[in-house]
Amino acid sequence: MRSPKISIIVTIFQVEEYLERCIQSVLNQTFKDFELILVDNGSTDGSSKICNQYKKKDGRIKFVQKNHGSIASGRNFGLKHATGEYIQFMDADDFMAHDMLEKMYHTIFQRNSDLITCGYKKMYVNENDEEYFVNCEVEDRIYNKEEFLPVCAKYCENFILYFVWNKLYRADIIRSNDIRFDESITRSEDVLFNFEFIKNSNRFIFIKESLYIYNRSNVNSTSKGFQIQDVEMQGITYDRIRDYLSKQGVYQSNERHLEHQYAVTMFSLIAQAYITSLKVSNKVRQNYIKSILDNRRTQKALQYYSNSGFLTNIIKYKLYKSISTTDLIFKIYFLLKKGKLID
Repeated sequence: MRSPKISIIVTIFQVEEYLERCIQSVLNQTFKDFELILVDNGSTDGSSKICNQYKKKDGRIKFVQKNHGSIASGRNFGLKHATGEYIQFMDADDFMAHDMLEKMYHTIFQRNSDLITCGYKKMYVNENDEEYFVNCEVEDRIYNKEEFLPVCAKYCENFILYFVWNKLYRADIIRSNDIRFDESITRSEDVLFNFEFIKNSNRFIFIKESLYIYNRSNVNSTSKGFQIQDVEMQGITYDRIRDYLSKQGVYQSNERHLEHQYAVTMFSLIAQAYITSLKVSNKVRQNYIKSILDNRRTQKALQYYSNSGFLTNIIKYKLYKSISTTDLIFKIYFLLKKGKLID
């Protein structure tokens, strides 16, 4: 049996509210030569029922189930079932433009590249329940490996390399090098997967058009959770990236972009501590914030952080007398921001 051109892997957990739109956006693609792999990561809502219904309707759909685990474990499970020439990942609360697969496939095939990345749109919902979008474009570029490595951290700074869902990967590179998501990392595992792929690839394409819609309105998204170990996980992630770039002799040319992005990530973690729906005691939150502010990596990254503003200045120039004072300032700040996440 002939393999499909593209395998699309969707990891699913408690997303029945969004899942049909996600699946339908794939089935409505102008490009039809794909398989859709739905990985139920231990959902207890109606997600599995929706998957079964769609599987019966369309022979291109594979529905597989596993015990609940990290999103990394779900994607790895999906890779075991993927037979396509190229791989794409999706989050189950997101969706794609109707011509995304067609534009991505034809470009990567015609240019004989290993990886293609497109722009994306962040979707929010306002106070009136109206959806609105923020465009995140990327400059049209083609690189070989020697050209890309000295500037690759530029694509960390705008989160482009942080995600796997706005990309097509040449599948034989993943299979022949046994590239998998690191299931021991619970934050930013996507960027580590991307660097593992880059290590084994030679040609990269970026296209400006925003073809993927990243749903930022889902308050239950795994990307918005609050976990104490997040700071440690980010430290491990960035240390691995720094080590790889240093071994390639290109850390110096990437340092400013990489350290700036680390500071952005720390600001995001601080924000999540105040907008989380979880009940967090003052002591736990204050210790968490202190671990960020006192971290040697954070202090180094702040030297390269180019943005300015009230919250930035509080942290960057240590305009606080105690962690309890800092905690109070942050509480008021995010209350006035009405819980808007810095991203």
